[in-house]
Amino acid sequence: MAKPTDPRTLAVTILTKVRTQGSYANLALDASLRQAHLEARDANLATTLVYGVIQHQLTLDYYLAPFIGAKPLDAWVRVLLDTAVFQMVYLDKVPERAIFYESTQIAKRLGHIGIAKFVTAVLRNIQRRGLPDPQTITDPLARLSVTASVPRWLVDKLVDQLGLEKASSILASINQPAEASLRVNTTKGTRAELKAELQSRFPELRDSLLSPDGLVAPGGHFAALPEFVVGAFTLQDESSMLVAPSLALEPGDRVLDACAAPGGKTTHIAQFLDPALGGHVDALDLHPHKVRLIEQNAARLGLTDRITAQAMDARTVGTAFAPASFDRILIDAPCSGLGLIRRKPEIRYEKTPQDLENLPKIQRALLDAAAPLLKSQGRLTYSTCTMVEEENQGVVAAFLAAHPEFEQVPVPLAQPLDRAHGGPALQLFPDDYGTDGFFIASLVKR
Repeated sequence: MAKPTDPRTLAVTILTKVRTQGSYANLALDASLRQAHLEARDANLATTLVYGVIQHQLTLDYYLAPFIGAKPLDAWVRVLLDTAVFQMVYLDKVPERAIFYESTQIAKRLGHIGIAKFVTAVLRNIQRRGLPDPQTITDPLARLSVTASVPRWLVDKLVDQLGLEKASSILASINQPAEASLRVNTTKGTRAELKAELQSRFPELRDSLLSPDGLVAPGGHFAALPEFVVGAFTLQDESSMLVAPSLALEPGDRVLDACAAPGGKTTHIAQFLDPALGGHVDALDLHPHKVRLIEQNAARLGLTDRITAQAMDARTVGTAFAPASFDRILIDAPCSGLGLIRRKPEIRYEKTPQDLENLPKIQRALLDAAAPLLKSQGRLTYSTCTMVEEENQGVVAAFLAAHPEFEQVPVPLAQPLDRAHGGPALQLFPDDYGTDGFFIASLVKR
């Protein structure tokens, strides 16, 4: 495929890699933008096209079906048509003549005149006949699957567990843009101080409704700021900022963070600790390269003296630590990640019902392995970034049945929330506060 020289060709190239090679959209996009050196406006268009096509893939499939039928197409040709229809439907400021012209030129560059004529014919046909209306789909769940661009099995799952109204609200929210959220490093300054420092550059910056350590903005490249480089803050979703306070930390606590990379929750925990009183976090991850991410985050935030990171399968922690070694334990378990769909839209297509059978086995194994390491009266937090019962309260219930020495208690919060679900656990859905979907359960050892 030719080297991309413009935002639309770049988007087609990236989306083709995602579709045919399983590339991660965010990584492929970042790498391509670094190489292409596009102007900011063009880089924004490429980004919008990549994430927009992935977000709305099933809707685009529905729109294109009457015009291409079962005709076998090279992946890049189908992607090119997807980007064209996405622009026609979702980007008001792009005139159709520009979409038609650019799509035809890309077809010529990446293929030949025959493909260009085919692409032009499809787009002209759409212009004449109009796109089919998903609202005419009579089955409400099939209609929801198409309009939200979410696989039918997941629609069925959410409707079954939450009801049609709540499931529809969640699915309407996941295709809205994700906001930028940052967590203040309270060892270096207060939220008010950081907000005052950034406000002139980001006038819409506001306090988080969920966390006293959080600031939120509609957008912005915060990782490029000098304040980020020197560790005044880090990037973390607001719902994720609720995990460290759920541990009800004391300054001298010894804490195990069993699934820690890349270290957002680890460093938040460390902010509550005092190394002079023995406060320390042992942070584990299965992969050595991810352990390095924890160490890099800790160093940037100036928290290295409070954190020890090492590579370890957390299901084997009993071989590395003595029983009753820790005052607090966090199991932020590997999960389906369905709560992250807004930020990682391809998750919706990658996950299968089988994942919801296999992942709880791993999650329960992690809890079983960590349980003996907690001191009497110690607190264990189990958290996931997903929304389905099988991985959340279902896992907690199975653990409690096997470990009667534990009891579930209400999740401690840094500030009250009026839209939380699932008490005594804490379940947030993406439509509650515009955050990632997240689950937190607090367990105390009798």
